[in-house]
Amino acid sequence: SEEHTNVFHFVASSTWLTNFLHDYRISNRRVVRYVSKKEAITPEVVIKSAEQFQTLIQAISLDYDPDFVINTDQTGCEYRVNVSRTYTHTGEKLVQLYIGDLNKVSHSYTAQYSLTKSGKLLNKVFVCLQEFSDNFGVRVQKDVDELLELCKNVVITCSKSGKLTTSLYAQYLENVAKPYVGDNLFLFIVDSWGGQKNIQMYNEILRDKNNKPTCNLQIIPPKCTPICQPCDVYFYRQVKVIIKKIQNCPDVISQSGDESKQLNTRADAIRIQSLTHYLLSAPKFKCMLQYAWYASKLADDREIFLNVNQLCFPSNIYNKTCVCGQHNSFIKCSWCEKILCFQCFYIN
Repeated sequence: SEEHTNVFHFVASSTWLTNFLHDYRISNRRVVRYVSKKEAITPEVVIKSAEQFQTLIQAISLDYDPDFVINTDQTGCEYRVNVSRTYTHTGEKLVQLYIGDLNKVSHSYTAQYSLTKSGKLLNKVFVCLQEFSDNFGVRVQKDVDELLELCKNVVITCSKSGKLTTSLYAQYLENVAKPYVGDNLFLFIVDSWGGQKNIQMYNEILRDKNNKPTCNLQIIPPKCTPICQPCDVYFYRQVKVIIKKIQNCPDVISQSGDESKQLNTRADAIRIQSLTHYLLSAPKFKCMLQYAWYASKLADDREIFLNVNQLCFPSNIYNKTCVCGQHNSFIKCSWCEKILCFQCFYIN
């Protein structure tokens, strides 16, 4: 038609296109990862969702005892912490480091801690080890049971991936959450992982003596966990500090040629998580755990505190001698404040 014949036709030349891309800093880049529709959320939407959730939690948490406002989350831990940097000669092209079995760096397990708004850890940490099957063998189960007689603050399970499934998460509710909350009403804050969003599972497991559900489940909106989940925002950084300090202790590094001295077995994973939970359960870390809630904007108050490095690994302890009088110090106990060497802390 006459209307269409009068439409302006524009054909971009190669020079025009090149200049356009240059002026607006546009380039052809390789796609790093694909995202789903749920992931394609603008930062503004994420921040708005996080603020709404923070306001909600601050309002309803007033109806609960702070001891029963609980956040839980999983964190991945390597059997051997990856060491990505070391000292060497300037200009050296190939930097190599022996750290023992390479599978222990690439293979991981899951630890699940739970902390309350009052600044406490639940009595046990839930650990899912990575094994060849979804069950321990007879010999391994016997070894694990013997170790758990010593590490009474750990609940152990396993899977092929080392990650939790819905059924394993139900074990966490049975063995960690339920013994702590008892018949008390409590507010339970979790992220949007699909394995822990089924309210029916909570209602079946978490009941009082009158068979009434006790759990008020609140799910953090997708993509908001780095903003408003206490475990993610601050707490797990302190957990990783202790794990790295233990696995990279000079006493361990100096014996790296001896495979039996490497802290990368399932027994070491259990012992490390037990010691980490024990240290962080000390009353001296109460204000630090409360700060995790403040940093997530789920609480309004905070107090000055000492973190793990300042309390357990202060710089002035390394020129002191252990209470045994035989070795240099490694850590200051958060409970008794004694200066301990690695042998007294980890082995004895």
